[in-house]
Amino acid sequence: MIRFTRVTLVVLVCLLAGMAAWAEAQGDWKTSATQLRGKNGQQFTFVFPAGGTLGSVWGTDLYTDDSSIATAAVHAGLITAAKGGKVTIEIRPGAASYAGSTRNGVTSSGFGSFGGSFVFVTGAAGGKAKSTLGDWHTSASSLRGMNGQRFTYFFPANGTLGSVWGTDLYTDDSSIATAAVHAGLITAEKGGTVTFEIRAGASAYKGSTRNGVTSSDYGSYDGSFAFVSGSAQESKELISDWKTSASALRGKNGQRYTFVFPAGGTLGSVWGTDLYTDDSSIATAAVHAGLITAAKGGKVTIEIRAGASSYKGSARNGVTSSDYGSFGGSFVFIVPPPKK
Repeated sequence: MIRFTRVTLVVLVCLLAGMAAWAEAQGDWKTSATQLRGKNGQQFTFVFPAGGTLGSVWGTDLYTDDSSIATAAVHAGLITAAKGGKVTIEIRPGAASYAGSTRNGVTSSGFGSFGGSFVFVTGAAGGKAKSTLGDWHTSASSLRGMNGQRFTYFFPANGTLGSVWGTDLYTDDSSIATAAVHAGLITAEKGGTVTFEIRAGASAYKGSTRNGVTSSDYGSYDGSFAFVSGSAQESKELISDWKTSASALRGKNGQRYTFVFPAGGTLGSVWGTDLYTDDSSIATAAVHAGLITAAKGGKVTIEIRAGASSYKGSARNGVTSSDYGSFGGSFVFIVPPPKK
């Protein structure tokens, strides 16, 4: 039998109380994660009050640990300063660099090498991360240097396999979707959603044959990625930018996809009215259709249609779409019935 002294019991109670406190800590809008540095992989939940005052943030998706956690959560689209909310972060090691960006009314700054980082795991709404739409040629080259940051992509069904270098750790110019098939996470037939993490370049990459895909060997390369999770199921929502088109979905006639566009969008090019060419900016077409605004962004659902012999332009809601002749693919918006 283990005998506990009074001192031991007091220590245990204090430790348990500390653990319980971190189950859900009340934060203010100045709270940072600096006191958690080194607890890599551990997750902590913070609750921030409504009516917050925005602070300083460095990074995008991967943030320096001296950033205001609440302000970073607004930047990430998880909570608002007006309403506050609850977020969960995961502590990460320091990174060689952090990329700044403007999102959801918050401008984060770039920074060089720093000793500690964090990422968000969930926001107020909880649930799984939303996905970016990729095609079967999409690589992670544009994400090079964002080491430790995670990205979720959805790839449509009936994909055409591309080139892959490496096993488990892949060169960042590999086809992400094909690497996901190689890793056994999705299939070319069904497509699916995967989450991967950006890694530093490696001195060598070993090829192999798995799940019908043969990846190649390669020597030293400057950027890599590795998968965190995957599922051979369609994404419910695709988080996208204002340049996103439906070109990658051509031929999937009758299938529906939901996109979420951030606030503060920059309008792009659109061809057609009600029926749009699939290379149109989906978000801009949605403004043209009166479904969202550039200022607020929003969520829309499209249905893929066959190409048409002609498309008629028009001016609506501050957007002028153009005429076009015969084109290979189209989409329309699915508008839910009004609430009673």
